[in-house]
Formats: sequence, C-alpha cells, structure tokens
Amino acid sequence: MAPSRSQARGQGCDRGNPQRRGSATRGSAAALLRLDPAEIRWFRRRLLRWYRKYARPWPWRASANSYHVWVAEVMLQQTRVEVVAKAFPRFLARFPSVADLALAPLENVLAVWSGLGYYTRARNLHRAAQWLWKHGYREFPREPSLARALPGVGPYTVAAVLSIAYNQRLAAVDANVRRVLGRVTGNPSATKNGKLAQAIAVALLDPHAPGDWNQALMELGQRLCIPRTPQCPACPWQPRCATARSSVALRIAAPRRRGPGKSPIELVADLVFDTRGRIVVERGVFPYLRHLWVPVLHEAQASAAGLAPSRGQSLGTFRHAIGKRQFRVSVYLRKLSNQKATRFLHDVPAPGERRLVTPKELEHLGRSSLLLKSWQLWVRQLARGGVAFSEANQ
Repeated sequence: MAPSRSQARGQGCDRGNPQRRGSATRGSAAALLRLDPAEIRWFRRRLLRWYRKYARPWPWRASANSYHVWVAEVMLQQTRVEVVAKAFPRFLARFPSVADLALAPLENVLAVWSGLGYYTRARNLHRAAQWLWKHGYREFPREPSLARALPGVGPYTVAAVLSIAYNQRLAAVDANVRRVLGRVTGNPSATKNGKLAQAIAVALLDPHAPGDWNQALMELGQRLCIPRTPQCPACPWQPRCATARSSVALRIAAPRRRGPGKSPIELVADLVFDTRGRIVVERGVFPYLRHLWVPVLHEAQASAAGLAPSRGQSLGTFRHAIGKRQFRVSVYLRKLSNQKATRFLHDVPAPGERRLVTPKELEHLGRSSLLLKSWQLWVRQLARGGVAFSEANQ
C-alpha cells in the first residue's frame, strides 16, 4: 500500500495559489460536468483508494524531498518509467542535492544522464540548479511563479513538484491526465483543450491529498486508461465513466491502422582506434546530437574525412531513434597508427571536435546511447574472438 503524501508530511498548503483561490473556476467546471459535491467526493474516494492499494513502488515515491521529486519529474518527461526507475537512483547517488548538481561540470551530468535521451532536459536541470544555488536556494522553490521561471520548468512540472513535495493544491495535467478526464466526463474536447482539462482537473482535485491525487490520475492514465486498449473493467471509475458506459469505448479500443512508415536513415559509425587502444569520439558534427560525444558518424552515402573508402571490419548493425527520426546504423572497426590517429583528430569538420579517450574515460563523457550501442557491438565481437585488426585496418 502506497503511503499517503499527506501522512508523510504536514498539511500546509499555499493559500494564495490561484487554483485554490479560483472557486468560481471550480464551480463552473463542476456545472459544466453536471457533477454535484457528492459525486465529486465519490470520484476522489474511489481513485485515492485504488492508488494507495495498487500504486507501483517507484523509487521516487519513497521520498517527499522536493529535489528528488523534481529530478524524477524531469526524467519522466518523454521517457518510459521503467527506464527512469533504473536511472533515478544512479543520478541521485552522483548528485544527491541541489548543491551537488549545481557544482558538477555539465560533462559529468550528461554522462550520468546517458541512456535517458532528450539531453536538453539534463542541461536545463543543471542550469536551474546553478541558478538556485547562486541565489541561496537549497531545494525546489515553493513559489509557483519563481519555480515557473526556472529553465525547463513548465506548468505541469510546477504543479507536480509543489503538490507532491509541499502538498500545495495544484492540479498537474499532462497528456495522460487529459485523456482520462476527457473519457470519464464524456467530453473528448478535454483531451486536446488544455484550458478545459485544467478546469476539470481543478474541480476534481482532492484538497487534502493533492500530491497523491495527481499521481493517482497519472497512474490511471499510464496503466488502465491507455490510448488504444483501455482496461475499463479494472478502472475504479468505470461505474460512472461516461465513455465506459457508451459505445465510444469500443471505438477507442479498436487499433488504428497505420500506413507504411518512413524508411530509416542509413548511418555509418566508425569505431576508430589508435595502437594504444584509445578510441576517437567526436562532438558537434552529427546534426541531431551536436552536444553529445558519438563515434565518427556520417550518412551511408557520405565518406568520413580521413578514412579510406574501405570501411574496415563490420561489427554489425542496430536501430536507433532520436525523437521521431529513425536510423539504421552500420558499425565498422578501424585501427590507425598513432601518427594517423593524431592527424585524424584535426580533420574534423567545423565546428566539431574530436578526442582520443580510453575505455575508462569513455564512462565519464556526456555520450549518446548511440555510442554505447556501437561500443557494445565491439565488446560482443571481442568476446567471441571475432575481432582481429589486419594490415588493411591500419
């Protein structure tokens, strides 16, 4: 059973926040939904009871520390919760406080963030921590307007962190919540209309446990009220859900037919070593990952500067996605003499840079998972004894 946030800390709330002050907004939303106070209490009671019984024990739910909640919310943007569950403890072990994050070099932050993707989030998190530390803050600010001004912090993040960490009466509305509210009210417009969804969320928000309430709504949208195949029989709101009681639910559950997808972009990744076992990595050249270290990359039809037409030994291929772009990456192994490797470092197209690093140093770079995948192919081939540098590779 998940512990209640209101039980884990005091009951204080921000009495000046606009969502609580706007009783007219709550009243108009309730009137729009034709919900009386008894029905609203029913929705609150049923959802919170379900959440406290079935909530998944994610590591960020073990603490109401505002910094921990903030880090988790940033990580959870556009990244699967299962991936975040592994990365979150690792990140906090390296940067356990606002001060630790603010004082760390960005390179180290990006290295620990590796595997989560969307690295702009990590850079914004680092910048925000630096601003807070510089201005004397040791935790996520309690004032919504100040929190909203931090790099990378939007209305959803503000509401989520302040409600979970400080018990403030703010409704956190993301795509999952909009979908749930649109379905339960039988008002599909709420799915796309942010203002309408926000008004409904404020009307339903439990004033005594806003943090639990926001997490419960998100959990419901992630696990049961999913986009194509909603699990209506298991939903605590099913008896009074407008969509579940109509034929609309059948249309929602029907899978969408998708046309043929675009062909992936063909990439070549060259793992270039010198005779001392150091690898060449580059940054600032590949247009979709200019801020991260990658292997020597180029599209298949192009040729990498300083490399002969012969690609060297093939290590295999893998698929990779950057946002909505899909890539098919062919990885090749090359070995250059120390003299050629040094010269190769200076042949990088502007404004890029190249560096020779040892395998140990590789762990501390702000690197793309594309580099990790390429490296894993090399390690796998090495373990099989299938890698042998020949004179053709020199």
